[in-house]
Amino acid sequence: MTRPTPRRLAAIALLAVGLLLGLLGAPAPARAQERFIVMASTTSTEQSGLFAHLLPAFTKATGIEVRVVAQGTGQALDMGRRGDADILFVHDQAAEEKFVAEGFGLTRRPVMVNDFVLIGPAADPAGVRGQTSSRRLASSPHPAPHSSRAATRAAPTRPSCATGSSPASPTRR
Repeated sequence: MTRPTPRRLAAIALLAVGLLLGLLGAPAPARAQERFIVMASTTSTEQSGLFAHLLPAFTKATGIEVRVVAQGTGQALDMGRRGDADILFVHDQAAEEKFVAEGFGLTRRPVMVNDFVLIGPAADPAGVRGQTSSRRLASSPHPAPHSSRAATRAAPTRPSCATGSSPASPTRR
């Protein structure tokens, strides 16, 4: 085996230094940019299971992940004002219209409605069958024996999307 010449050792050293500098100074391998949007929504809409049902299909069709931040309407609107959300699902029509009028959103579109269903015995001892006004129901001489958690807080009236999306047409039975 012959001994490497100084010239050959210098070439090997230069090559090794070049490779080392190249490895150390090289940027990390480029990854495809993650595509996602942030949706601020009310907790009631998120907890309904609607998003768990719809969003996987949306992501599959578009390649865009939707990250849901569930909170109260006021907090969701604040997220939108700060630019921390791309789309909002909230239920305060007046606040939504103001949000859009102030230039924070592109449009407001109703996408769903809430129906409150009163369930009771067929005999209808409270005499409320067919009544459509919640005031008339509330003034019934036969109070309900218990109420749901939803009845103890402000009832959402028209959840909507304040910044985009397509309107949905609810079906009624």
